[in-house]
Amino acid sequence: MNPTLAYILIAAQTLYWLYYLWQRRPRTASDDSALLLLYASQGGQAETLANHLADGLNTRAQSLDAWHAHHPVKALSGKTLILIASTTGDGDPPDNAIRFSRSLKKTGAALTDTRYHLLALGDKRYPHYCAYGYHLDSELQRLGAERESPVTTVDNLDPQTIAYWQKQLGEHLHTTLDVPAQPPAARAVLLSRSRLNPDSEQPLYHLRLDCPALAADTDTALIEITIPHGKDELRRQYSVAGIAPDGSRGLDLIIRLQTHADGTPGAGSHYLTETLQPGGEVKVRALTHHPAELPDAPRPLILIASGSGLAGILGILTRMETRYPASKHDLKHWFIYGERHPEHDRIYASCLEKQREDGILTWLDRTYSQGNPPQYAQHILEAQQERLLSQLDAGAILYICGSADKVGAGTMDTLHQLLGEKTCDRLTKEGRLHLDTF
Repeated sequence: MNPTLAYILIAAQTLYWLYYLWQRRPRTASDDSALLLLYASQGGQAETLANHLADGLNTRAQSLDAWHAHHPVKALSGKTLILIASTTGDGDPPDNAIRFSRSLKKTGAALTDTRYHLLALGDKRYPHYCAYGYHLDSELQRLGAERESPVTTVDNLDPQTIAYWQKQLGEHLHTTLDVPAQPPAARAVLLSRSRLNPDSEQPLYHLRLDCPALAADTDTALIEITIPHGKDELRRQYSVAGIAPDGSRGLDLIIRLQTHADGTPGAGSHYLTETLQPGGEVKVRALTHHPAELPDAPRPLILIASGSGLAGILGILTRMETRYPASKHDLKHWFIYGERHPEHDRIYASCLEKQREDGILTWLDRTYSQGNPPQYAQHILEAQQERLLSQLDAGAILYICGSADKVGAGTMDTLHQLLGEKTCDRLTKEGRLHLDTF
């Protein structure tokens, strides 16, 4: 073959492959894109839904703060916004929407020719249902943005509500959207259940499930369980402890039997702790859960939990030990665990002591609200301020898991007092302060 012709053919083939790869490049929303898909996500459900939706719209999803890091609020002018927002704490924005929310509140710049569709995620069992979604809607309205479709609120990721929202969104965008809100469910069998505090006023149970579909996924931190409720179904989310009181590993949960103010039991916890019998089946699915994400390198941990929040912390510690063994990496982990009564609520006592003896935990502090004197996690932080500062100087990651109005609020107030608000904000921004409350 003529050498010149051969070179031309090689060059043509190279150009073809470069063009092919360019056509298959990941699509991103450029600065001048008229469509923006933005989310505010604490646990990861809003982010997961936004990323799935992005594939159907041939765009990308960004958190509000990630977008705001490169654009002022006024850059929303002239855009069509698709917003998926969850709520955390007492109606607060998720961590990846805090800075955007502050700027939005301060600005007075009109959002000219801005239209938006808003999906607000929440859980009706808790106060401040979808509060951040409503706040976002109110602020956008204040600045003159046009609500192109009604705000849709979703209770517990209800698939029918999400499908309805997608349908009306697709009609406005002149496309068809059929994006699954969640991964498919799998079958799980209840292997065993035992009460952890037989003499306590507030029953707490350990459950072990068997789910072959999740057996290989050792990083699962949160699962959703579908619970039959008359003709309907309920969906409840539970942290995976990953370890039983005897130290064995598996798909382990710690569930408090909830009781309403009128004395009736919570439907989900009652079904799992009393109605469902060993050998019975439930549908489960693994969920993304950012508050329980592990660091990408060996780091010491400061772990704080109360009540059934123990499950989330045990899951973090168990997965951390698998990935970065404390002895191998010379890690010093500190765990503060609060419960009610020192005699009746010594949950997982032998398991936690064994982890301390084995060097997985360097420090283990247990507090009791009905002790003499009453003691809470924040009292330990105050008494051990030097240890707290030393651990943070060593790069420690803070994880807080439990009731929002108890360990969540009390611990955060104390951290603000001991460290200062700016330091707490910096730790959150660096991914070193994880709040997983309910």
